[in-house]
Amino acid sequence: MFKGNRRALAALLVCATAAIAPAGCAKKEEAKPEGPKVYRVAFASFGPDSAADNAIAGYLDGLKSEGIVEGRNLEIIKKHAAGDIATLPTMMQSLDGEGLDLIVPMTTPGVAAAASKLKQTAAVFVYTYDPLAAGAGKSLTDHLPNMTGVASFPSMKDTVRVIRTLVPGIKSLGTIYNASEANSVRAVKEVKAELDAAGIKLEAVTVATTADTTMATQAILERKVDAIWITGDNTLLQGIEGVLGPAGRAKVPVVMNDPEYVDRGAVAAVGIGWPASGLAAGKMAARVLRGESPAGIPIENIANARVVLNKKQAAKIGLAIPASLKATE
Repeated sequence: MFKGNRRALAALLVCATAAIAPAGCAKKEEAKPEGPKVYRVAFASFGPDSAADNAIAGYLDGLKSEGIVEGRNLEIIKKHAAGDIATLPTMMQSLDGEGLDLIVPMTTPGVAAAASKLKQTAAVFVYTYDPLAAGAGKSLTDHLPNMTGVASFPSMKDTVRVIRTLVPGIKSLGTIYNASEANSVRAVKEVKAELDAAGIKLEAVTVATTADTTMATQAILERKVDAIWITGDNTLLQGIEGVLGPAGRAKVPVVMNDPEYVDRGAVAAVGIGWPASGLAAGKMAARVLRGESPAGIPIENIANARVVLNKKQAAKIGLAIPASLKATE
């Protein structure tokens, strides 16, 4: 009897402490279910770039088509190296330490930096001409285990065809590029082969930084070239006004491989429809985010061709665009 009373008294004392520690007598709360997984994805680019923005838009559409939507279960981070190629490795290394679910290297130099610096985070790249030359792998199927993506290299044969159509009888073509960019080296090599076969001389000047662009353009113009061609060189694109301004004043037509820059003063562009490349890469990224290893996903090559013409600029410099040359938009 006494023992029973002691047990009852102990129970009352425990409950009496509820004012101090209410959890002691309250019913244990059930664990609340976790919300949906929010994926953190970083886009890492060379610098501010309207063409890159189009690729990102396509990438987000690809993710959305797979149910991964910004503001619902996707957080986007955007970083760029402000056009400084030397900054890319440090930027990639920093992102690798942020515990992200995925990094999206952009541009061939960006992929090169990612290939050497990403150790913890998976990557699905886009907006790059030549990821293999950047070190992403030996082939489309034999690539780094933590990296895959979409490559997009424009047709240099079509580029030369458009240039020869715009400037009949062309004898010399000028170009400017950064020899540290593998994408540009490949493009120049392929164009030179096309020009050599047609008996057209390529006049090339290399630059190391965007600040060199205007001086390099003046050097090319002094060689009396019939036209200037600018490939998707990231260093040049960051300072493209340094090419388009002097060339326009000299009434020398500029042809590019980046359609997004034509309205700034180029006459034509033979390039890539970046939203389509981004869409494919975004769908690929969704597979990786859901747990599939990049090692088993082949790199894809997608290069939806675009030809864009700037008739206003052509008229401004006294160049007639032949009726046979049609834009693909």
